Amino acid sequence: MSARPPGPELPEGYLLRRPTPEDAEAVAQLMIAVDIADTGQPDTSVQDVRDDWELPRFALGRDAWVVNAGPTPSRGPLVAYAWVWDRVPHVDLQGDLYVHPEHRGRGIEPVLLRLLEERTSEHVASAPSGETVRLGVFTLADTPLVQDLVDRGYEHVRTFLRMTIDLTQGYPSTPAIPGIEIRPFRRGVDEPILHRVIEESFADHYRFAAEPHEEWVARRTGHAEFDPTLWLVAWEGTESVAGVLTYQFEDLSWIRELGVRPAWRGKGIGKALLLETFREFARRGRNRVSLGVDAANASGATRLYESVGMREEQRHDLYQWTAGKARGDRG
Repeated sequence: MSARPPGPELPEGYLLRRPTPEDAEAVAQLMIAVDIADTGQPDTSVQDVRDDWELPRFALGRDAWVVNAGPTPSRGPLVAYAWVWDRVPHVDLQGDLYVHPEHRGRGIEPVLLRLLEERTSEHVASAPSGETVRLGVFTLADTPLVQDLVDRGYEHVRTFLRMTIDLTQGYPSTPAIPGIEIRPFRRGVDEPILHRVIEESFADHYRFAAEPHEEWVARRTGHAEFDPTLWLVAWEGTESVAGVLTYQFEDLSWIRELGVRPAWRGKGIGKALLLETFREFARRGRNRVSLGVDAANASGATRLYESVGMREEQRHDLYQWTAGKARGDRG
C-alpha cells in the first residue's frame, strides 16, 4: 500500500462539506472557470455534472465534496469540488478535483486528494479477491496539480490526447468500401448490436472494462444531448462490424467512441465512419469536431485521426495511486 503524508487540513476561511443536488449549477460554474483558465474555453455544462451524479454506484453524500470560501464560508462562494467513482466496481476508481484559479496553491488540493484516497481505500475490503485497487486522476500536462500528485505518491501511467479538426479547412470525402454499408443507428433495435461492436473493438485497450448492457445503454442514451441520428453503424451484409457514437454538447461536437471489430480492421471502415460523421456535423453547421485518444493506442488510431486532418489540441496525463490489494483468502 502506498505511504501517504499526514492528512492536511483546509486553511482558515474555507469550509468543506458534502454537495447537495442544488449545488449542481455552482459546481458547473466552478468547472467552467477552471476550463477557461486552463484551455481558454468552457468545456462543461450543468447537465454534465448531473449526469456524473447519476452514475451507477455513485452517491452524492459519500463520493463527493465541495469547498466554500469567504469571511463566512458557509455562505461564501463554492471554490473547489472533488468526486470519485468506481468505474470498475471496487477496483478501478476515477477521481477528479477542481479548484478555482484564484484559490489554487492555498492548500485545498492536498485535502481533496486525501479525501479521494481515503474513499478509494474503503473499496479494498469489497474488491474481488487478489485485485489491486487504484485511483486515477487526470490533469492537463504541466499544471500545478502535477506536483501535488507526485508528492502524494501518484505515478504517471498514460497520456491521452484531445484531437480536433476545423471542418472549414476541408477534409477528405467518404470512401466507398466494397461490401460495407454505413447505416443510421436504429433506436430500440441496434443497442445490443452496437454494445457488442464497441466492447469487442475496445477489449484490448488500456483500462477497458466490460459493462452490463443496461448500464452501457443508460450511460450513453440517458444524456439530455443524446441524438440517435448522430450515431452510425457499419455493416457487411447482416454482420455489424463497426460503429461511431457522437454527441453535440452545446458548442462541442464530440466523438465519444469509434470502434472497428478486429477482424475488419485495415479496410478503411473507421476512416469512412469518421468522415461521414464530419459530413453530418458540417451539414448541421458545426465546424469543429473533437475526440479523445490514448497516445499509446496500439491500433494506430492517432495516425488515422491525423490522416483526416485532426490535430492535437490538448494533452491530459493520467496519474494513478495504489490503495492496496484485496485479501486473497476471502470466500
